[in-house]
Amino acid sequence: MRLLIMLEQTEAGFAVQVPDLAIMTYGETIEAAKRAACEAIQINLEAYQDAGQEVPEGQAVSSYLENPEFRDLLFAYVEVQEPKERIAA
Repeated sequence: MRLLIMLEQTEAGFAVQVPDLAIMTYGETIEAAKRAACEAIQINLEAYQDAGQEVPEGQAVSSYLENPEFRDLLFAYVEVQEPKERIAA
């Protein structure tokens, strides 16, 4: 599963947002921020699965690129595995 992330450089590193899942996290480097985003996404996807809910559909990238609030952010994609179906115990 490929998801859009938005990175913003701060004095202490990089804040990262996953706008389609309302996730915010942080890393000291871009790579650390991307790893933190992947971990947060994985946890979020598993929570949706555990709750029996569908993952929200992502918005078009253009909706973020055209938003002036996001003008100074770095956009990237991360790949995460979709959670496997769990077998009931």
